[in-house]
Amino acid sequence: MEHATERIRFMPITVQAAQLLMKSPVGFYTTYGFPRNKSWPHDGLKVILPLYVELLENDKSEFGFGPWMMVDRKVGEILGDIGFKGQPKHGIIEIGYYVVISKRNQGFATEAVKAMCDWAFQQSHVQTVQAQCDKRNVSSQHVLFNNGFIQVSEKGSIITFMKEKYSRAVKSGSSLDQHQ
Repeated sequence: MEHATERIRFMPITVQAAQLLMKSPVGFYTTYGFPRNKSWPHDGLKVILPLYVELLENDKSEFGFGPWMMVDRKVGEILGDIGFKGQPKHGIIEIGYYVVISKRNQGFATEAVKAMCDWAFQQSHVQTVQAQCDKRNVSSQHVLFNNGFIQVSEKGSIITFMKEKYSRAVKSGSSLDQHQ
């Protein structure tokens, strides 16, 4: 189920990888052969991994709708993670992402969000990708705006953004999914 862009390889986190990350991050890096980065896994990922593992063990169809590792294709380093907060509900799926500190401001987040939105919109039951970020996180807002997300609400310090998939008829009677 892996996929890639020019610079990033995306790998959904398996039960085995998640369990190793929870028990021994150093063991994870040794087992998978990635150079160690002390800023990954980050605290947010550590919190969701037990819930994700339980979800996957109970329902294999959740695979792909949780966290994915982002790996730099050129040097084989972990760039961070990106993924979804479960399967879509009413056609809406929520995306979240994290880029390790040493790889920020190099366009990886923008590239990754685009790739994962493209993947999500290939799933027939996804019509909208949603994202939330703190209003002080201007960099993350730029990533979302650069990917065609629009701000739909603001509650306290949290801003909610959405990007929708739409279809349009094409000559010869076929239709293609178009992404904003």
